[in-house]
Amino acid sequence: MQIYKIADASGNDVAPPPITPIQLNPTLPYKVVFPAGSLAFNQDQTQLNLVGGYLTESTYGNGHMVFAINLPFVQQKRTYVVTQPAGTLTPAATTPPLPAAVVAQLNGGTALANAEVQKRVNAASVPQNLEVSGMGDAELSTVWIRHADRLKVAAGVSLFVPTGSYDKSRGPNPGFGNFYTLRPGVAVTYNLNPKHSDSNWDAGVSIAGRVSYGINTRNKDTDYKSGNFLYAEGGIVKVSGDWAYGLNVFTTQQISDDTGTGAPVDGNRYKTNGYGPFVSYKLPGKNAGFNLQFSDNFGGRNAIVAKSLQLRLIKAW
Repeated sequence: MQIYKIADASGNDVAPPPITPIQLNPTLPYKVVFPAGSLAFNQDQTQLNLVGGYLTESTYGNGHMVFAINLPFVQQKRTYVVTQPAGTLTPAATTPPLPAAVVAQLNGGTALANAEVQKRVNAASVPQNLEVSGMGDAELSTVWIRHADRLKVAAGVSLFVPTGSYDKSRGPNPGFGNFYTLRPGVAVTYNLNPKHSDSNWDAGVSIAGRVSYGINTRNKDTDYKSGNFLYAEGGIVKVSGDWAYGLNVFTTQQISDDTGTGAPVDGNRYKTNGYGPFVSYKLPGKNAGFNLQFSDNFGGRNAIVAKSLQLRLIKAW
């Protein structure tokens, strides 16, 4: 998993830029001050993931090796509407009383400043309001998996390769950028009671946790490098027949600053948390099933904070 930022110089900006006061005349103490703007942001995404892998028959350290590739194909449609209220002249040009010619000059300058700001806001919205499609970034994974009674451990590393369609001058992109992300990690699952037919509350219940560390390279198209990040996730699921339902929580914390061209002095560190329920259904007699998941993000910083609903169709061949 890679991360979208609010402002990372990669073409994925999703926040209205702050408008600084405009000094009309350096010889007069008058500025056009702009209130904070607002942003209405929505992105619809349809994604098809083609996943292939190989599981070794031989064991290594009492576990099997898995080699996998994940090729995503993405369609995105983004709606990005910035509303920027007009700026006002501060202090007002009539206090104290000024000559009519000076008042006219200041009011005229205010009108020009407002027109220029609206022009820039509209220009910034053009590369955001787009519909794009194409291949996303491929994920190459090597994982060691071991089963020991009710415990399952998986440890490995994933490499995200910039195969995706990407243009630094537009907002939505199927690919994240011209850079690589290396993600070593480990996941653990424990089955409380594998006897699904039991009447006990823990029948078919499993708990799981996963931790990974993301290391990004520099984006060659923008000379920008996003800082490294830590991802952690936990969940609980109950399986009953062909149905499964549960809850998961997750957090992503960037632990090193962004660097490169346009990097903010504060490091622009990314942070987001989330939780949500899910339900899955396996089609009887088929190697296929549906998964419906709701996610609510909170506590974000330099990140999109949103509610999302995802419906997945999973089919194995």
